[in-house]
Amino acid sequence: MKGPVNEFAFFLRGQARKNLKLLVIYCLFLFVLIMVYAAFFTVLMDHFEGHQYSFITGVYWTIVTMSTLGYGDYVFTTDTGHLFSAVVTFSGVIFMLILLPFGMISLFLAPWIEQRLRYRPKVLLSEDYSDHVIIFGYDSITRALIRKLVSHHTPYVIVTTSQDEAILLEEEGLHVVVGRPTSITFLKNIQVAKARHVISNLSDPLNTNVCLTIRSFCETPIATMVDEPERTELLRLAGANRAIPLKRILGSYLASRATTLGATAHILDAFGKLLIAEMPVKSTPFVGKTLAEAKIRQQTGLAVIGLWERGTFTIPEAGSVLSPLALMVLAGTREQLHALEEIAGEKDTTDLVMVLGHGRIGCSAARYLERRSIPFVIIDRTNNLDCMDHITVIGDATSRNLLLESGIEDAKGLIVTTNDDSTNIFLTLASRRQRPHMRIVARSNQEENVEQLYAAGADFVISNASVGANILNNVLEGKETIFLTEGIDVFRASLPPSLVGLSIIESQIRPKTGCSIVALELPGSTDPIVSPPPETVLEEGMGLILIGSQENEEDFARKFRNGP
Repeated sequence: MKGPVNEFAFFLRGQARKNLKLLVIYCLFLFVLIMVYAAFFTVLMDHFEGHQYSFITGVYWTIVTMSTLGYGDYVFTTDTGHLFSAVVTFSGVIFMLILLPFGMISLFLAPWIEQRLRYRPKVLLSEDYSDHVIIFGYDSITRALIRKLVSHHTPYVIVTTSQDEAILLEEEGLHVVVGRPTSITFLKNIQVAKARHVISNLSDPLNTNVCLTIRSFCETPIATMVDEPERTELLRLAGANRAIPLKRILGSYLASRATTLGATAHILDAFGKLLIAEMPVKSTPFVGKTLAEAKIRQQTGLAVIGLWERGTFTIPEAGSVLSPLALMVLAGTREQLHALEEIAGEKDTTDLVMVLGHGRIGCSAARYLERRSIPFVIIDRTNNLDCMDHITVIGDATSRNLLLESGIEDAKGLIVTTNDDSTNIFLTLASRRQRPHMRIVARSNQEENVEQLYAAGADFVISNASVGANILNNVLEGKETIFLTEGIDVFRASLPPSLVGLSIIESQIRPKTGCSIVALELPGSTDPIVSPPPETVLEEGMGLILIGSQENEEDFARKFRNGP
């Protein structure tokens, strides 16, 4: 059944889809023509032949005449009627028997046959192909990863076992090969031994098989996604250099964003000694102060490089007010972060987090909260038999009464993590209306629903695809940590030759790309210059650490890495 459906899908995409619109317009023209001829038939029969026929009879006569079937059950006997019949027959030959079949063949059938005859799936790569990333398993995570690889001009190839999927991916402009990922011959044909990295995003058993097969003949680094966290060690034993339990990471990430218990820095990324971290403003003495009044840089040496508030990320200025709902994104050393935590003073000792959804990610979030002695309540329709460590309130989380009975009025944080984005949007909107000042962190299963969740009132939205792609990208770049904050990228770039000798303000990096310089790495030094002043001169050999969105990073690559 899958084959015919895939073949039919050919006519619903690409140029065939555009041609389909032309066919619809042409059919509407034929329909109107038939209706007009049918109306003329009834009028002429009444005036010249003395017979009265219904409009439906006129439609029947028109179709029979235009298609040249000519049953002869309704005929004209006058010259006017004969002339009208000739016009209808001639137009039927032109529009129904010549143009319609010709259009069907030239616009649909011929392209489909040509594609089938022409398409030969790529099953190997040339022997000089090297330093590429091989991806097993295409989904929203690897799709987001490929966008990053393209922006960094990193060669890649997607491996699929399905010729139909290969056709679809190639139509999107992606590089694809077709073959079995557990075949040694095939793996050698796609130059696995010369690859920069292998990303295996299949089921845990298939990932294990892929790892063992590759390890039987080469030592290319392998990163795998893990469905069940407890299988992480098994995949490492099979040969994976990095086994990534994404759902556990997502759960911890959701929980760390949802709680306001204590002013503790949460490390997001690391560039050598330089750490990128975030800290809630709430429970600190900085609430309500401007960045200049807080004097964080003067007291600790840390640079506040960003502020998150209700899904909006901004680059702060001296006059930016530190809201209790905001998170500060910080850059500095571990010692500087500890100094800031000490300045923050006594920690808030009360907190309650509601977790709506007790799947793998909800379970991971609960375990994170449990390890930090943060009280929480889990609500789900059913018990998670794979996570029996927690007591679940059984019921429908969309019920206002159930939420009230479960203590939402006392909650300071809410985690929305069901498997359905529409449900997540509804729960976020309802919770925001009920508790305007509660911190709400929502999970997005599809990237396209991130904006809707923010519009519904989420403070932070974490998408599976975005976080997973960031993790894999950081693995490829050999970073010490494996995930970034949702919505922004902190990335390293060498200084473009065109900017050597210019000051930061003269370089126009921020106006041209939207990226801001977080730090400068000096040749031969392990201590970067954090948040350098605008008059700092960019010298040859310096490295840049920048912050911005994925689009900003792509703009930087396009405008500076590819030319002056």
